[in-house]
Amino acid sequence: MLFNSAAFLWLFLPVVLLVHTPLIRFSVRLANLFLLIASLLFYIWGSGALVVLLGVSVLIDHFAASTAFRGRQRNNQKMVRSAVFVSAMANVGLLGWFKYAGFLGRTIDSIAEAFGMGSIAVPSVVLPIGISFFTFQSMSYTFDVANGKIEPFRDPLRLLLYVSLFPQLIAGPIVRASDIAEELRHRQVGIDRIGNGFSRFSWGLAKKVLIADSVAPLVDASFGADPSTLGAWIAALSYAVQIYFDFSGYSDMAIGLGMMLGFTFPENFRRPYAAMTVTDFWRRWHITLSSWFRDYLYIPAGGNRGGPRKTMRNLLLVFFVTGLWHGAAWTFVVWGLWHGSALLIERSFGITAETQRPLLRLWTAVIVLGGWVLFRSPDMGVATSMLRAMVLPTGGLRAEVLDAMTPLTVTALIGGLALAAMPERIRPIDLLTDPRVAGGAVRFTLYFFALPLVALRVVAATFSPFLYFQF
Repeated sequence: MLFNSAAFLWLFLPVVLLVHTPLIRFSVRLANLFLLIASLLFYIWGSGALVVLLGVSVLIDHFAASTAFRGRQRNNQKMVRSAVFVSAMANVGLLGWFKYAGFLGRTIDSIAEAFGMGSIAVPSVVLPIGISFFTFQSMSYTFDVANGKIEPFRDPLRLLLYVSLFPQLIAGPIVRASDIAEELRHRQVGIDRIGNGFSRFSWGLAKKVLIADSVAPLVDASFGADPSTLGAWIAALSYAVQIYFDFSGYSDMAIGLGMMLGFTFPENFRRPYAAMTVTDFWRRWHITLSSWFRDYLYIPAGGNRGGPRKTMRNLLLVFFVTGLWHGAAWTFVVWGLWHGSALLIERSFGITAETQRPLLRLWTAVIVLGGWVLFRSPDMGVATSMLRAMVLPTGGLRAEVLDAMTPLTVTALIGGLALAAMPERIRPIDLLTDPRVAGGAVRFTLYFFALPLVALRVVAATFSPFLYFQF
């Protein structure tokens, strides 16, 4: 079920709010039970029986975290490490099979054919929606219990609710148990919180439907056409707009939904295209994933302790895994290493966001846009051709790209670039709750202009799935 679908907007969400809001005033326990049922139905709607995998992940981590907690109480580090190992192997094993078995099979098959060894059978596996997110959340719960950051949930249903909570289940933000543990026990929902949550949700919905979905045909045409210099740059710029407004729009919607249900989810974006350096970009883009890898991979691997060589190794390891986490293809792996290499260059030359040199913005833009070409391309052949065309002048715009440059797509591209390139201190989203005239103007524009346009698109069924659903 999509947040931007009629079924969600006009059936599922109203029913959830109408039942949950009065129920939570009576009993948080009953409200949690209702949210658990609603969240599981939400997931079953899109994934059917694959919801069992989510349950398996949660069950494993319930027992692993409980074991780790007992190990800490007994000061038995072997017991704690064993519990962490079981959690990591089980969740990575689930993720590895369902997400990477086909990729590994195709890679081995290609190598076998290259050496004249014939072909092998490549497994065909259905990718469960949101598996990259719910396995990471479930693992982080065990890790945090093992580290003594939180105490385990006594009730496994509470853990299941934490992992399956529908606003952030499919594409984040990656919420840690410590973020909402207290709200699972005690929370309140009032008219102000519901109103602010609705504004945030509406803001994200407008970003997704009016900008990301509108520029999508230009992205598809640009990446599908024979590369030319201008076409390649249009492809990179239009995809930069699409993926940002699509994914940050989803995060806004998730945070808004969480507010309406009494939860406070962490921010996932902080004006990433205003970053001065690539390092700064990763402090602003998909913040919850970056912090997850920092806390559970980079620091345990040694972080920046142990000298420059180990730091370089750890950074490249994190970005290799970051690329692989996003998708089972070499384009994602190279994309991760592309960004990891850029961070190493900045670290080696002592480049920081405080340097404030105009050329740094150009450097960052080139790395980010070049990275989006790798990220969006269906294979390395297309990516290489696109990157080559961006550097070596070749041809004019192809007919497919010209046909896709309609008033709607061009307006969405220019408008998206303008919004993304606004000075860092200007955050329109901050005005949503501002009681002053400027805030009222933003809310008026959102409610009386943007949302009617969104409703027309939803009725016409011209919306599309969120890009991060595939990850």
